[in-house]
Amino acid sequence: MKTYNCSTCERELEEREIRYCSICKTILCIDCVRYVGIRRKTIYREYEDTIPVCNNCFPKIRVRGKLAKILDEVFGNI
Repeated sequence: MKTYNCSTCERELEEREIRYCSICKTILCIDCVRYVGIRRKTIYREYEDTIPVCNNCFPKIRVRGKLAKILDEVFGNI
């Protein structure tokens, strides 16, 4: 059986224990994974979903969301 290492804490993981970051695709253990809520839109409905992310990608998503809100308030819908 192949073993992997968590990119954050370097813990050895088996194949069934690993999670992947949705943004950068790094290998994470269950203790290091963070989940971010996103809004998905399909043809028929809009719903909220959670995606796994690593510690490095987690703040980027939050900053992008805040930046988008600020830009919408300042410039409006042009």
